[in-house]
Amino acid sequence: MLKFVFVLLPLFYFPAFAQDGKGIEVTAGVDRNQVGVGDVINLTISISAQESVNVDDPGFPNIPGFELINSSTGVETRSSFTNGRFVTQQSRNFNYMLTVVKPGNIQIPAIPITVDGKAYPTKPIAITVSNQRKNPNQQAGRPGNNRPDPLGMLDEEEELFNQILQRNFPGARQMPGQPQGGPPVNPNDAFFIQAEVDKQKVYVGEQVIVGFYLYTRGQIRDIDTLKYPDLKGFWKEELEMATRLNFEQTVINNIPYQRALLVSYALFPIRPGKAKVDPYKAKCTVLTPTNFGFGRPYQFTKASREIAIEVEDVPVNDRPSNFTGAVGRFRLTAQFEPPAGITNQPVTLRVRFEGQGNAKLIELPKIDLPPGFELYDQKSQAKFNKDGTSFKEFEVLVIPREPGAFKIPPMSVAVFDPESKKFTNVSSQPLDITVTGTGSAAPGATPAPVTASPARDEGPKLPALATDLNRYSSDPVALSIVTIILYLSVALFLIYFGWRRLRRKPKKVSLELVLGRRLKKIREHIAAKEFRRAGVEMTNASYYILGQLSDQGGANLQLSLLLEKTPPSLRNELAVPIQNLLTQCEALSFAPEAMIGDMSQNARLEALSKEFERVMNRAIELAEV
Repeated sequence: MLKFVFVLLPLFYFPAFAQDGKGIEVTAGVDRNQVGVGDVINLTISISAQESVNVDDPGFPNIPGFELINSSTGVETRSSFTNGRFVTQQSRNFNYMLTVVKPGNIQIPAIPITVDGKAYPTKPIAITVSNQRKNPNQQAGRPGNNRPDPLGMLDEEEELFNQILQRNFPGARQMPGQPQGGPPVNPNDAFFIQAEVDKQKVYVGEQVIVGFYLYTRGQIRDIDTLKYPDLKGFWKEELEMATRLNFEQTVINNIPYQRALLVSYALFPIRPGKAKVDPYKAKCTVLTPTNFGFGRPYQFTKASREIAIEVEDVPVNDRPSNFTGAVGRFRLTAQFEPPAGITNQPVTLRVRFEGQGNAKLIELPKIDLPPGFELYDQKSQAKFNKDGTSFKEFEVLVIPREPGAFKIPPMSVAVFDPESKKFTNVSSQPLDITVTGTGSAAPGATPAPVTASPARDEGPKLPALATDLNRYSSDPVALSIVTIILYLSVALFLIYFGWRRLRRKPKKVSLELVLGRRLKKIREHIAAKEFRRAGVEMTNASYYILGQLSDQGGANLQLSLLLEKTPPSLRNELAVPIQNLLTQCEALSFAPEAMIGDMSQNARLEALSKEFERVMNRAIELAEV
């Protein structure tokens, strides 16, 4: 038995009939005939017959007082064995969702339905429409019909959409709830965007996790982000940016919603006082939920509400001298790689901070190296994870000059714990390393002579084309072919080289112009003593130039990934200087003011801007090689 059922009519059913002696029956009905302006009713026209018939789509006539919202069709076939024979009953349904737009006594007229070429008109249906809505669910579910709309996001279409939600989700008549402590939401909204934070009272530098979520009870067809939050007054680290909407079910006051993450950040306030998480604004296309599925699309613009954050300064009294701005909970580990050393050979000392907070603010602690150890080089990397934790790892190269067994005392850094409201020292374990002697020359010694290895038989070699032309002199045809190949190779090389130079020259000129304009702005900010704006300008300019040189478009990648896309010559020479430069620029832009120190002084800013100019000019030059 083949069966397709598309319609379930709630509440009551008021039918009108038209029947034929051949077993063809045409019915028209609505779910209710006493409504108010703005209410929604469902009209169903059903055609049934005991044999296969052809039914023309009637379309929906323009009926004064009604507006068509959505339409659908369904087919149902039933077969049964009665009195020794098969009896087939077929039914075709035309479903219409209508909204009532004016009061009075309105009539749905007879609608002609053509079956096998013959018209079967339905019976007229009378509808009584008052000025007040008659749907109790809608009345009870709209506690905020006159609620303020400070963002100006509601319109008449959304009001209509809200009615549809009410009719198809009766649970919406409950009072509005609030997700995870956020501001109250209206369960009648087609969708809403909610900013959710894990805390609203913090210290300077303490981590605040904020996520922007899309809640809906309809079906989202597409979303267009109109404005990401600025989040001024915070050091911002992006934790997750959704590339597609992954919905999960959640319940607010016993009302089911679908929720999807849009973006989440780890925020760190940079100064005491009042801060705010400003709105995320987006435009969504939502499909109307009906008894027959999803129909007409509606488009709305919504924004999340602002969230106030109260920021308290880290205590100044008893602040340790080795406190560099780390607020949170961290652990510190250190180890030698390899665990044993050889004189005059570098050994890597790896120092790693990780935990809950901004590890990027932590500086390398003082290392008490034994006599005979030489500090050669150091570099660092830092990263935030999706769960809000972060790490910063230092790679320090040291060279032991003497053999023996050595002990490295523990390293420690002061951290402010916002839960206990106290400063604590985070320390590593002491390290032991054994250094053995080696035959390698000490610094300044004459290197041992290199003994030539005996010649090896490497087998037959191909003739060198440039030196074996004489072998072709007796064959004019072969000599001509070889000559043509040589000329074509040289010509192709010159063409390719020239094309690369012509292609890169406009980019180089363009980047030099961009760098010149950015330097002018940076100097203006320094002259005006706007050190944060100078830091932001240098940070943005660095990411832009590196993005252009790597063909990645700018600051859409982490620095380490962006450097991997740059030419090898640039990466080999400038990877460490660029990382050090951006670490200073980002700290200048977002670090708490108490931690910046003399970095905000004009002399330091001038030196930093000159280093920025040197590194970026060199990067542009190396990319052209």
